[in-house]
Amino acid sequence: MSRSFKDLSIEEYLKRLGSGDPTPGGGAAAALVSAQGAALIMMVANHTIGKPKYAEFEELNREILEEAEVLMGSLADGIDNDAEAFGKVSAAYALPRQFSDIQIDRVSAVIKKLRTEGHIIDDIDEEGMTVEIMDQIEEALKKDRQAAIASVSVHAAEAPLMVMEDSLAALRLAVALKDHSNKMLESDIYVAARCLDAGIRSASYNVEANLPAIAKADPALASEMRQHAADIISKAADLISDLRGRK
Repeated sequence: MSRSFKDLSIEEYLKRLGSGDPTPGGGAAAALVSAQGAALIMMVANHTIGKPKYAEFEELNREILEEAEVLMGSLADGIDNDAEAFGKVSAAYALPRQFSDIQIDRVSAVIKKLRTEGHIIDDIDEEGMTVEIMDQIEEALKKDRQAAIASVSVHAAEAPLMVMEDSLAALRLAVALKDHSNKMLESDIYVAARCLDAGIRSASYNVEANLPAIAKADPALASEMRQHAADIISKAADLISDLRGRK
């Protein structure tokens, strides 16, 4: 990716999102919708700060403004983080897994690399490349490929998990603004909350998509990440319910 998606105009971004390019995709969309939620929180705070009518909430809104700005920046970074993670996952899946996937002039280099990584590959003797040696190479290639996929999948799951965590933190700010900010912008608090909840639920799909590959190498980690995502969704639902209960 030569250019940050954050640098694109709205029209350019939407065209890229709707194109045949692999990125941006659902993960980027999830981060963006949450970033908009954080931005709306900032807007509400900005329209409250300095208003004599809301002087008692001045300090609270200044604190919320500062926190929301940091979260908005992190969520905006999540747009590009998703694309970066996807690129690494794609590269891992493209790694060779069969002997026939290796170019003939690269066989010696591949064998040397596999041996360096601890794989046992027999020496080529006067019989040349035997079936046994090819099987050894293929077994090593498959193990390396699986390990690489599991490793990058962890990062690919962590990126949307971060979006979920940031979105939950911003959602707490939205709830804190209710009844403590400019009443003319109350509807914007609800929109912000819905954006953040949508971002959380959308990002959770990207977490889940990477868990099968992680589970093959580390079932406990996959289970932990799944539970973490579920906990965030549950907490977000409670916050939305709390916000609606105070309408």
